[in-house]
Amino acid sequence: MDVILPLSDKNVEAIVATREKAANYWLGWALDNSHAHRPGAPINSQYVYDSKYKINAYSALLSVYVDMFGKEDGAKLAAADSGPLDEAYVGGGS
Repeated sequence: MDVILPLSDKNVEAIVATREKAANYWLGWALDNSHAHRPGAPINSQYVYDSKYKINAYSALLSVYVDMFGKEDGAKLAAADSGPLDEAYVGGGS
């Protein structure tokens, strides 16, 4: 999402509140124990959790870092902060 507003205290407060709400929504999901890995669960459960977490982190960070540091460096920083994304599953005996 890209929003451009005139600079004012009210608009800055609105943007801060919106970003906090989005961050809290995402953190609520990430910290909800129903999404946590359960000991004894198939290892794929942790993989699914980690994959979603990293993809969401990368998506959230990418536009912010690109705006701050440019396309190339922003993408590198978003990848570094969110962790490596997964290789595609190719199936078979791998």
